[in-house]
Amino acid sequence: MNWDDDIELRPEHLREWVEGSGIDPEIAKRNLVSLDGEAAIETLCGDRLDSAGGHGQQYATKPVAKLLNRYEHATDGGWWCSPLITNDSWVTSSTWGCFKPDTPRINDEGKPIKYEHPLDQQCGVFWLRNKNDAFWPWVLSKPGTLTIVITEGAKKAAALLTAGIPAVALSGIWNGTPLVEPKGDPKGARRLHPDLLPLIKHRVVIAFDYSSNNKGKSAVKAAAHRLAHYLYAKGCPWVGSATCPGPDHKGVDDILVHEGADVLHQLIASAVQIDLPKEQEQASRIRDLEAAAALYIDSERPAERADIRARTCSAMQISRTDFMDLVTGEIERRNPLRSLESKSRSLDEIAAEKLEKPRPFIHQLIVERQSTLIGGNRGATKSLLALTTLVNLCGEQQGSVIGLPCEQSNLRALYICSDMPVERIGNYLHEMGRGNDPALKRNLRVWGLSKTTRGWDIRDLDGLQREINEHQPHIVVIDSLKAAMGHLLEDISKPIVRHHMDAVHAVVLRSAACLWIHHANKSGTIADNEALQEAPDMVYLLSKDDNEVCHLKPIKCRNGKGIRAQYIFDGDFLDLTPVEQKPRVDMGQVLSDVLSYIRTQNKAGIKPAINLVCAGLAHKGHAAENIKSCIRRNSGKDGCIQKHKNPDDLRQALLTADEESIQF
Repeated sequence: MNWDDDIELRPEHLREWVEGSGIDPEIAKRNLVSLDGEAAIETLCGDRLDSAGGHGQQYATKPVAKLLNRYEHATDGGWWCSPLITNDSWVTSSTWGCFKPDTPRINDEGKPIKYEHPLDQQCGVFWLRNKNDAFWPWVLSKPGTLTIVITEGAKKAAALLTAGIPAVALSGIWNGTPLVEPKGDPKGARRLHPDLLPLIKHRVVIAFDYSSNNKGKSAVKAAAHRLAHYLYAKGCPWVGSATCPGPDHKGVDDILVHEGADVLHQLIASAVQIDLPKEQEQASRIRDLEAAAALYIDSERPAERADIRARTCSAMQISRTDFMDLVTGEIERRNPLRSLESKSRSLDEIAAEKLEKPRPFIHQLIVERQSTLIGGNRGATKSLLALTTLVNLCGEQQGSVIGLPCEQSNLRALYICSDMPVERIGNYLHEMGRGNDPALKRNLRVWGLSKTTRGWDIRDLDGLQREINEHQPHIVVIDSLKAAMGHLLEDISKPIVRHHMDAVHAVVLRSAACLWIHHANKSGTIADNEALQEAPDMVYLLSKDDNEVCHLKPIKCRNGKGIRAQYIFDGDFLDLTPVEQKPRVDMGQVLSDVLSYIRTQNKAGIKPAINLVCAGLAHKGHAAENIKSCIRRNSGKDGCIQKHKNPDDLRQALLTADEESIQF
């Protein structure tokens, strides 16, 4: 993109690159431009605006107005960096690039979005200008002698160029291997980014940032290995990894600023080759050892166990102690129980404990091996909530459900869908984009109606015990109680319900958690009877309001307070999106302020009307309906607020308040 010569680079933007990242001023000036106002909007969303009808007209269409409002922050200004187009001339800038706004917008998680990229354009690769326009043609002409570094972020590439190291940058660690079909299945076929093809004859070092947590470290390693796989496939002779050591210096620009160019050269020179065949062999060895440990645990005969241990130690050349450590680890993985410490505490320790959130619903469901019942009327998404929970718990990576974290992953589950065909579960998983997930195929068992099998009957306890013995699930979902009982359920209030639920608990809760799905009655409530209220440890009611918002709330909690959550069901992707909940009102504080205001007015000889109290407490942030609710609840016969008729307006009440202290 060619900019007018009169567009200046703001000093603060230049300082960020030069002083903050140690970049040579000339390199910074050759790759940066400051944008604001209309130029920033056109750069980020010009193509989208054109397709929506443009925004130069007197009246903007709704899509245009929504887009302009979303990117309004960009008009305040920021710096823009665009790469060179990878062709023979190496002088033309791409229309794609990176914009860092001075006032970033905030995402749904409350975090600032530091960098913006043009809409409707595929991510490119940052081949930045060096001091000499002939730099890149010269580098690419020496494949046997020069190493090229792939890093993340334009500033990192500019820092490496400043140190004299040829480098290009991705806009994200995964963006070097885009999908063949840009808007296709996220698990579809991928390819090496076309902009990386010019460097495949060179030795390549991947230098991503340091990450302080295990999840970030795993992502960095996985992204580097996937990129290396596609580089090797294109004929790259050598690919290595030189992740920044951290924690003080997370990126190559930090090393340049604090340690100097020599240390940066040493980091690149010490890169370790990514040997994919060797690592695949090691991964296969680990899988074989884990399988042997599982066989050892599952065997009930001491002689057979001894034979498995002896054969494994001999074939895999490990010691008996190391093998038993593997067995211990597998036992702990199968029993994700004691993530919460169990001990007594003093009253002072309880008072001093910081409680940010109650223990999540999913934590109580899985870890403590208890029974939970979720009830709701038709359309309340009970089954989808249960299935979404299982998808996240059975997958490899820890996820979240309706905003609640799943503390466990890679668990095994048995889903008993007594009132739906098993094919429907498969369709649901495909619509979620998880139908071919290998972890789900390994960990999730579905027991329901099919062309060759019958559904589960609640009297079939032997069959349930057989399935649990064979597959050892961590959680059993029964969807639904009504379907499982069938014709036995003539009257929901009969003791037979409690009898059968207790019998199921006796089988399941010895080794797994149990989740019941229950159809509520016509009024949308859970029947008040011994079975549904007493048998489970926790009872939740799930309902959907007129705005299509689903509400999950606890009815009974034997342990803890339970969890309240709201979410919206997206039918296109079977997605449950959490809704931010309004903070609960402290009605005790509202009452205290109401009494204080009324008493102050009474001392001045005034009996205030209800509307006057609402207006007088508006500065406190109390909603009028909460103030009126407090007055209504505390103005009865024994209440602390008295209502008096207004002789001038019989429709209006005048208020006085007792001077006695009130117990909340």
